[in-house]
Amino acid sequence: MKNRYDFILGLVKEAGWKLQEYVHTDIEKSFKDGNPLDIVTKADLEISEFLSTRIREGFAGEAIYSEEATDEDISSGSFWSLDPIDGTSNFSRHIPHYAVVVAYVEKGVPVVGALYNPATDELYSFQKGKGSFLNGRPIKISNIKSLGESYMLLRAGRNKDLWNWGADSYKFLLQNGVKCANLGSSGLDMCYVASGRVEANIYGTLTTIDIAAAVGLLYEAGGLILGKGGVPISGLSKEKQQIIAVNSEEILNALKPILI
Repeated sequence: MKNRYDFILGLVKEAGWKLQEYVHTDIEKSFKDGNPLDIVTKADLEISEFLSTRIREGFAGEAIYSEEATDEDISSGSFWSLDPIDGTSNFSRHIPHYAVVVAYVEKGVPVVGALYNPATDELYSFQKGKGSFLNGRPIKISNIKSLGESYMLLRAGRNKDLWNWGADSYKFLLQNGVKCANLGSSGLDMCYVASGRVEANIYGTLTTIDIAAAVGLLYEAGGLILGKGGVPISGLSKEKQQIIAVNSEEILNALKPILI
């Protein structure tokens, strides 16, 4: 059987090159269920089909979960997780912060995966028990333990019930941290914690199953991923939930005033 890690590295890069064919073009967009806040492009569907086809050719019979198209049974806990374009809104506006995301999940645990941003030629990857990497070089979380020295990312999400919480959280982070931003690609944002570029990501709503590669990568780099109330997540989920990705217990404790 093919080496999954090497297969994934080649796959995400090839998919990323296909995405770059859309640069400087008028990207065709539509809306999921008619919701203008939930964009899907022709490229999302094209890359989803490309990734799924290549996986079926190389690993026949294995289940695939894709954010854009999935009817397959993944109840065994072992499957391929795909997000053809993590950061579709950015991609559709030619903002160079998006990625192709692929992972293999075994018994509910991401064991190998990669995220590739073709706009910056940055390839994040991991193998469980062997570490996390950026363009082949090992990465790890930052050693900053003080909120007053921290860069953080915040995304309240589309749920109107969380907008007041989002506003209050933004104010708290501005008052207590160095920098607070929303970059718009949950997978890459998590990679930024893993590589020490930021200390925390706070999401009002996030599904973890389609960015399984980022989850595995952050764990391998030494980070923490927690859910509601700062409780460690129990596994990958299709359900939207609050997620906090941090570099340390110290930063997590400092963020407790804004945890739901």
